[in-house]
Amino acid sequence: MDPSAVARWRALCLVMLGAFLGLSAVVYAVGLLPGDVALHQEILEGRGTPVHAVARWLNEGGRWIVLAPAMALLLAWSRAARRRWWLWCSLLPVSGGIEQLFKFLVARPRPRGFHWGFPSGHVTAVATFAVILLYVLSRERVSPAPRVTLLVLAAALVGAVGFARVLLNAHWPSDVLGGALLGAGCAAAGAWWDGTHPAAAPPLAPRAVDDPVRIGGQ
Repeated sequence: MDPSAVARWRALCLVMLGAFLGLSAVVYAVGLLPGDVALHQEILEGRGTPVHAVARWLNEGGRWIVLAPAMALLLAWSRAARRRWWLWCSLLPVSGGIEQLFKFLVARPRPRGFHWGFPSGHVTAVATFAVILLYVLSRERVSPAPRVTLLVLAAALVGAVGFARVLLNAHWPSDVLGGALLGAGCAAAGAWWDGTHPAAAPPLAPRAVDDPVRIGGQ
């Protein structure tokens, strides 16, 4: 991979994960952030409306029932993704494990109940997949229109899942932000590693010998 591309993925990884760690420290220290309650209340005004009903469907975008088939389709379509299928498939559970760890470390309750909510697991998962898709598209020859369409849809899905989690009263807005930063950072770390470890070229097929073997110079 072009060294400048590797540098961009490295920068994205470090910025996203650095921002996530900083946000985690702030949330641990102060609890709710300025604007958390106000934005949460404003979004909750959509409860009981058609938007609320749609949010229940959008919420599924951050679950395995959607992301597992989406990953399978990505691997089936992209030869570049299949070369390191184990890496891309492992990023979702790895980011999910880190998300669960920080839920325990930060220990901030959700808007309702006593379960811990920072960062959002749904948003972490869908953001991880969205950035994996971004990387795979950068490695494949795809015309601009489909590339832009897929990237817009992936970004919209991340935003929609985050909005749904707040509207369903499952998370604070900063939980959603934390999940987006963590998921993007973990996927960018995988892209960074992949870019710095080129896949080995397939072995050359043995060359066929057309001439008869000569013995004793004959």
